[in-house]
Amino acid sequence: MGISILLIMLYHFTEDCHNSGVHFNGWVQFYYKYIHSSSVDTFLFLSGLGLYYSMKKNPDIMAFYRRRLTKILIPYVVIAFPAWIWKDLIFKKSGIYNFVKDFTFLSFKNGVKWYWYIFLILICYLIFPYIFRIVEHAKDSLEGELHLLTLVGVYTVMLMGLKLYGGDTYGNFEIALTRIPIFLAGCFYGRSSYEQRESYWKWGVIFIGCLAALYLFPADMPILNRYINGLLNVSICAGLAVFFTKVNTGVVEKFLKWCGLHSLELYLTHVTVRRIMISYGFHTSHYRYEGIMIGISFVLAFLLAVVSRGLQKLIHIKRREDKGEK
Repeated sequence: MGISILLIMLYHFTEDCHNSGVHFNGWVQFYYKYIHSSSVDTFLFLSGLGLYYSMKKNPDIMAFYRRRLTKILIPYVVIAFPAWIWKDLIFKKSGIYNFVKDFTFLSFKNGVKWYWYIFLILICYLIFPYIFRIVEHAKDSLEGELHLLTLVGVYTVMLMGLKLYGGDTYGNFEIALTRIPIFLAGCFYGRSSYEQRESYWKWGVIFIGCLAALYLFPADMPILNRYINGLLNVSICAGLAVFFTKVNTGVVEKFLKWCGLHSLELYLTHVTVRRIMISYGFHTSHYRYEGIMIGISFVLAFLLAVVSRGLQKLIHIKRREDKGEK
């Protein structure tokens, strides 16, 4: 998770270079063209895996929703509420109506995607208990893989139908909808991991297969290419997982673990600071502004984590008091 959030920050830098035409050559151009934003898929895959462990530990669905929604909505409200106020009421002066639509994700259908990942992960949380039942009903790994392929196949057909006949809806929601299959894959792999049925050699096969697929399949198949890039990125992270179990990297590993533990806070602060800086002409395609943005993001992520934990404890205490518990 720590590596993924850092790679997402790196992708945003290459995107800024592409948009401004500054430093867009060499490794920057390569990263933007071939790796792009596929690290988000690793986030979703690992989220699905982690949710499986969480549900196995406590199968209470209402408790699951309560834990997960507070965990993501509290940091979102803390950082996004003032951010949307800045955008809609101060910077663009578009009014309270647009603020409400933006803050509640209703403007997503109009192409407003500032915090789109939060919208996506909320959908994933809502559907997970139903996916968990399907995963648990599989008798063995083969049946589980068949269930996964069936789910992804049906979902892809629906997605293609939306692309063909949904007009602008597909274009506005594509960034989120095309990533749900990789979340489903993470949910199914969660059982294999939980039951210690991992087969790391499979990730090597997937890695080679994805490279071959990217070379063989045409570039004008965006849905399929999204799936392939996602699996490619996850297979690379599986290789990195093996590496970190074999090699003691000391401070580097501790730093990456911290980033992984606070990946949500880093995402929220990073996209917020980046947007504000660019809006005022401090283009983060320049190294000095990129460095300033990253520094501010890490400081704010630390503070956001502290505030969020405090609010979560308050909510938990209040809930226990409402139940008459000590």
